[in-house]
Amino acid sequence: MSVATDQELYEQRAISFVDDDGYPVTVPARVSVEDGEIKVRPAKGFDPPKIAGRRVNVVLNHITPLAGGGYTDRRYIAFTGQAAAEGDQLVVRPERTYRWNEREVPFPEYVEVSTPRARRYLEALGKRLGVDFKPAIGAFWRFFRVVRFPFLIATAVPVAIGGGVALYHGSFDLVLLLLTFLGLALIHMGLNVANDYFDTVLGADPANRRPTPFSGGSRSILYGLISESGARALYASLFGSGVAIGLYLALTRGLLPILGLTALGLFLAYFYTAPPIKLAYRGLGELAVGTGFGPVIVMGTYFVQTQRFSLDALVASIPIGLLIMLILYVNEIPDAEFDRIAGKRQLVTRFSREQALAFLAGSLAATYSVIALIPVLRLGPPTVLVALATIPLAVKVYQGARSNFGKQYEMIPTMSLNVNNAAITGALIAAGYFVGALLGL
Repeated sequence: MSVATDQELYEQRAISFVDDDGYPVTVPARVSVEDGEIKVRPAKGFDPPKIAGRRVNVVLNHITPLAGGGYTDRRYIAFTGQAAAEGDQLVVRPERTYRWNEREVPFPEYVEVSTPRARRYLEALGKRLGVDFKPAIGAFWRFFRVVRFPFLIATAVPVAIGGGVALYHGSFDLVLLLLTFLGLALIHMGLNVANDYFDTVLGADPANRRPTPFSGGSRSILYGLISESGARALYASLFGSGVAIGLYLALTRGLLPILGLTALGLFLAYFYTAPPIKLAYRGLGELAVGTGFGPVIVMGTYFVQTQRFSLDALVASIPIGLLIMLILYVNEIPDAEFDRIAGKRQLVTRFSREQALAFLAGSLAATYSVIALIPVLRLGPPTVLVALATIPLAVKVYQGARSNFGKQYEMIPTMSLNVNNAAITGALIAAGYFVGALLGL
């Protein structure tokens, strides 16, 4: 569509320039586009000869206010160039034209695309002024964002399940449980930082124009919260600290089993996105997450408590492993379009829509089937059946995914519900073992 035929879509028009005192000025104006030139009649009091010779920005804009507050249907087109006086008007020959239409590019995507440009501008301005512009966020909250601290619930719940099974079998040490959680949480945070680092340098996160609070990575490097070298140092220190705790537990509770589980967990965490293996890029990321946050954590926690392995602990690890795997899986749905571009071939990118939904339904069904079988097979107390109370939440997760499949922003409530379902169901499984142990069931 040509600029000329677009004019009727932008009823709000203005011209901006820098005045003689160095201040930016924006005034309403009548604007028309004729033969590739912008004709501007500024508001009364701003004579064209006084503006002529300056670089100006002419903006044609439209915003529809909403009755309840906010705006919709936003769009603008802007022209930048040198202004010349021509009688009672200004003539601007555009040197640069840029535009945005909310119907074509949603506002969150527009902000995401604009952020790198804003960073480049601030970096250039900072070099010129000798000022280092940084995000106005404290060190604690920066760390909180970079390591994705809230997602540590995915470590806490399987640790609680492992501890619950151990208590049900007559062994429980709170200090060891907390130490186990600390070591695993450090490795989990290292995983999160390493994942963001490699997804950034491999192009997956930069390619994603529509991230959400649950998908698209933390984008901490892209937003300037941490440098690439800083991310490397951070994930290395987190992994190292987690492994140090693992070594202590191995020396005090069982050398080879704990060393083996620690090595497996570290392998899955680092090579989830790290070359040359890149599990997530080869359709193995879901298996890695399900294994790491299911059997590895639950059985590792159980072994630290009891110094032995158990079929009961292995079976108890399956539902939470599936549920945490499904957090990743459902969060991949909004990312699928951009993951394909970046060559990140996760399961959702390999499936058709119906296949992806069938996998989701099958995984949820398997989760609750295993929970139901635990007391039937005498692998745990009947109190674990309380976790079946979240089946209605699981149904809503499936319905939300089906209704909003391929709609990035509409998927946000479903992704949130899916995280809650995993956390609540896992917590109820753990509670079932603890209560069963206390009641002697």
